[in-house]
Amino acid sequence: MFKILRNPYARHEDPVEHMVALLSKEAESAGTPFSEDEKKVLSSQSTSEDPVPEELRQRAKKLIEALLRKEQSSGAVTGPKSFDNSLEWAGESSYPNIVALTEEVVTSKALPQRHGKRWVKDMIQLLGCALGIVLLMMLIVVFVSFIFQSK
Repeated sequence: MFKILRNPYARHEDPVEHMVALLSKEAESAGTPFSEDEKKVLSSQSTSEDPVPEELRQRAKKLIEALLRKEQSSGAVTGPKSFDNSLEWAGESSYPNIVALTEEVVTSKALPQRHGKRWVKDMIQLLGCALGIVLLMMLIVVFVSFIFQSK
């Protein structure tokens, strides 16, 4: 089942700035910190007239991939303000460059597939839904045949 998530950010907090801060922290730990201008480019609106410089694009994509891998491989439930979860809220009102780059990384399927407990949980849910649909179809067939036999 799906659940509707409540926005974890207060009115004065910006999820884009939070994502840029997390990525900056990852860049610092990798030894290649972002300058203030690069941070502004990442948090600015994504437009075709003013694209992200190629060097910054490649460096940011590598860092985003590393950050997402680190969050995915931790195995623990990620917090509501993790980089991955912040993506949902950061792209809500606009389309900043950091959201566009993260989307490129995620859609390139460069991330490893789920494994372990997460994979088992997903497969059990998938089988449960399939079984539920089959039972619902059987119930509909029995109901329809009952209606037509009673006349």
